[in-house]
Amino acid sequence: MLYPLLAVFVGALTAVQSRLNGQLSKDIHNGIAAAIISFATGWIVLFILCFGLKIERQGLRNIWQGVRSGRLKRWEIIGGMGGGFFVATQSITVPKLGVAIFTIATVGGQTAASLLVDKLGISPAGKKHITAPRVFAAIMTLIAVTVAVFPDLSHATFSVIAVAMTLVVGVVISFQQALNGRVNVVATRPLATAFLNFLMGTVVLLVALSINLANGGSIGSLPTNLWIYLGGPIGVIFIAVSAFTVKQMGILNFILGSVTGQLIGALLLDWLAPAAHTSVSGYLVTGVFMTLGSILMSRYFESRKA
Repeated sequence: MLYPLLAVFVGALTAVQSRLNGQLSKDIHNGIAAAIISFATGWIVLFILCFGLKIERQGLRNIWQGVRSGRLKRWEIIGGMGGGFFVATQSITVPKLGVAIFTIATVGGQTAASLLVDKLGISPAGKKHITAPRVFAAIMTLIAVTVAVFPDLSHATFSVIAVAMTLVVGVVISFQQALNGRVNVVATRPLATAFLNFLMGTVVLLVALSINLANGGSIGSLPTNLWIYLGGPIGVIFIAVSAFTVKQMGILNFILGSVTGQLIGALLLDWLAPAAHTSVSGYLVTGVFMTLGSILMSRYFESRKA
């Protein structure tokens, strides 16, 4: 029971991270630059921990030795680039599609790809068959997310290219989680895995920011509110916990749990600390209960089959 709760917990933290990074992006008028700042603050925390603690330094050495010995393939250590690709794509497509369609498309890409990732055994959890309960849970979760963001769909626009990019980034995120899990098996230290993840993601974002600035982009003044920079440390927690739990849960179950957490986190934020022009929506409440119900039913039928 611990691992599903951890997946829900880090999913809820992601909702908080999205609020913080979204505000930072609004303040400096550049989504990619905001993402780099978020990655940088998280990377600073990881740098201090990984080089300040002997056990974490050993985790980094394990990764290096794993690559040199061939236990870790070079393509297995690039999972962190998926995080950079996600944020860069988000900054490009959300202005075109709106948050609602972006959310639906990324969740659709993640859930569909997670079935394939588990089937191929890419994650350290090994191969998991595509069964009717797992497909049911994936479809119902996508429907639940659609219900949760339904009020925002009226403000959304549609672009085939932008939707395609968003679906692809959802697929990439599923593979990223699997690769992070494989790295963590060798590193044995989730923070060392997160350090590598943030490093790879920052490389992608720096390239994206260079392109953005070359095409007329700009960066505004940095805000003075220190709490707004907590998105990076929250990302550290997400990557470290996901790398630890994926081995036990598999990709699909982790993603279903984290999506549930995101909806619950969004619900609590809208209730306890609503942003401008937001409030608790009956659609969001319905989406949360639909997601929980579909996952519980899937787990019940999976356990009976086992």
